[in-house]
Amino acid sequence: MHRLYSIMIRLHEGIFMVGSGKHGAQLTHSIDCNVFVLDGGGGEFALIDAGGGVEPERIVANMERIGIEPGQIRYLLLTHAHGDHAAGAAFFHERYGMQVIASKEAAPWIENADREKISLNAAVRAGVYPADYEFRACPVERQVSEYDEIVIGSTVLRVLDTPGHARGHIGFMMERGGRRLLFGGDSVFAGGKVVIQNIWDCSIQDYAATVAKLQQLRIDSLFPGHGVFLADEAWKHIDLAHGYFERLEIPPNL
Repeated sequence: MHRLYSIMIRLHEGIFMVGSGKHGAQLTHSIDCNVFVLDGGGGEFALIDAGGGVEPERIVANMERIGIEPGQIRYLLLTHAHGDHAAGAAFFHERYGMQVIASKEAAPWIENADREKISLNAAVRAGVYPADYEFRACPVERQVSEYDEIVIGSTVLRVLDTPGHARGHIGFMMERGGRRLLFGGDSVFAGGKVVIQNIWDCSIQDYAATVAKLQQLRIDSLFPGHGVFLADEAWKHIDLAHGYFERLEIPPNL
């Protein structure tokens, strides 16, 4: 029996954290990534990533505690198909009718629950997930590519291809008042950290190219898939990661 804390975590105007596991704020199940709700204005909401699918009701409870009914949330945006980010998608789609949006590359893996393509079997063998861990297939309503736009109410999110940690990995960038905000998934983290793993879809070369792309964008606020969010000057942290790659070194792992 888990104790649920009544905490409103408002990170930015219209951006709330409703899930986070052992590598973050520990709001919900330990497997969960950071899960965000975006209030796009005009009564439209989006969920950014879905958590690991274990006790997703705890994410729902946090939504309700900040006054958002999950049935109000129309879209579920997935940064990539790894279990801690996408295994919860089937629950939110089936229970609340959320329309799932994912990259063109990752969409078939999510729809078919392809355990090899999403590196789930490797993760189970390594003890990252328990032996009975389940990733249920989930339909993807929309497949997106680099620079596609996703409109949530009055808010426009631009899709960025950000492979490296995973194939089919994307980020969602928005601009407010001349500032750039990024839902970065597992592309880069506070302190210039990354997540490099010994799995088929993780590529150091792709990772370096992604960090170089983000470094050029001068991101102001970063809402990553794990760990703390960066309200300002996120570009300084991205610069750190970029510097490691430029010196042919590897940034520290989260």
